[in-house]
Amino acid sequence: MTDEGLDSVAANLASVFSAGTRIGTSPSEPRTTRLGLVTYNSRAQQNADLNKFQSLDDLYEGVFGSHFQKVVVIYASSYRGTGEQDPLPVANRLKTSGVRIITVAYDQGGDGTLLRQLSQVASPGFNFSSAENEGNIIGQVQGALLESNCFCPNDWIQYRQFYSDTNSYRYGVCFQPVTLTAVWKAAKKSCANRWNNSYLVNEFNLSKHNFILDIVNSTVGFHQPFSYHIGGNKVGGVWKWDRPTGWEQPELKKWYNWEDGYPIASSTLNAILNQQTGQAKWENIDMLKTAANYVCETASCDTDNYCSSDGRLDE
Repeated sequence: MTDEGLDSVAANLASVFSAGTRIGTSPSEPRTTRLGLVTYNSRAQQNADLNKFQSLDDLYEGVFGSHFQKVVVIYASSYRGTGEQDPLPVANRLKTSGVRIITVAYDQGGDGTLLRQLSQVASPGFNFSSAENEGNIIGQVQGALLESNCFCPNDWIQYRQFYSDTNSYRYGVCFQPVTLTAVWKAAKKSCANRWNNSYLVNEFNLSKHNFILDIVNSTVGFHQPFSYHIGGNKVGGVWKWDRPTGWEQPELKKWYNWEDGYPIASSTLNAILNQQTGQAKWENIDMLKTAANYVCETASCDTDNYCSSDGRLDE
């Protein structure tokens, strides 16, 4: 069954018990309904026994699922990497299925061997040691948990510290390059329709500009010299960044990347294009005349902005 099919079944099942049904096991209310939940594919799994759901909200949460990423945290003081006790096959299956693994080596020997062994089990960058953290194990594990719960929808690229290193620190921003050309105004509309609260990309600083340029350089359909729309536009005589409808548009203040001679003073050149004439620099253009590729931006997914496994957004 597809994810859409499962959502439809969940909605139907929850609706059966919605109208006036008292869920739970309250001794003061004999007219209650007790529910359990069993899911199955090749084998059955009990998700909730008859005592778990004590309210309609409990039922909805159980049927539709919680909005979280799966993380396994392992504290270990020894490592056995052979035979049936070898943890690598299970760890690799978990990581392949999207589970993040955090390991903490309680290295009583202090020689670093355990840390090196557990690094094979851990997700990249999520291997910590009691002997090498200067007393900050709690902060490191908390940071890893926060990073695990920050991810992008399918077909979007997460902003990270280094484009060339997919395991470098990730930020709560996602990008999507678009290779079908459009004028700036149409590109803005296209980005707004691609995801919940998405918009033409903002370039607040040089690091973000360079990361976006790396994406463009690596995307089939963008050709040198690169030319692509970004979200800068003039509103009421002031240069601002594109944002979702109803959001305040921030002004261009702290960093600028104008090509020499730009912006050109004009009542019609009110949008920004990144144009490569050596380096990629900003040029102001007419919103309705220059067709180019473009890059969209949105916030990453988390427990308040949940993305399902097939890339859809649940609001």
